[in-house]
Amino acid sequence: MLARDLNLSDAQKQQIHTILSNARQNAQKDGKPAGGADDRLALMNPGDPGYAAAVQAAKKRAADRIQHMSDLRLQIYNVLTAEQKSEMQKRIAAWKTRMAQRGDGAKGPPAPASR
Repeated sequence: MLARDLNLSDAQKQQIHTILSNARQNAQKDGKPAGGADDRLALMNPGDPGYAAAVQAAKKRAADRIQHMSDLRLQIYNVLTAEQKSEMQKRIAAWKTRMAQRGDGAKGPPAPASR
């Protein structure tokens, strides 16, 4: 979607592919579950002696995931040309406008522009 919408060059496509592949490999190496530990937290009794520590650990995992995704997005963003960055910002603004008009607070990536 990004490649088509922003007319990425072959070199940019390869750079982004490498960034995403490296991120996947690092996640597998680190053995990070997608959220299983947080799911277990939801099943814990708040009166459990380990509950507070589990909450703190879940907060740290969430913050780490947010930081990781932010770093990943920045790496990809830095592959784009100034023109592509500008186009991406326009698409994000248009998506936000559509979501505000819907009024349901739906989340997700912007839809591809119709051609």
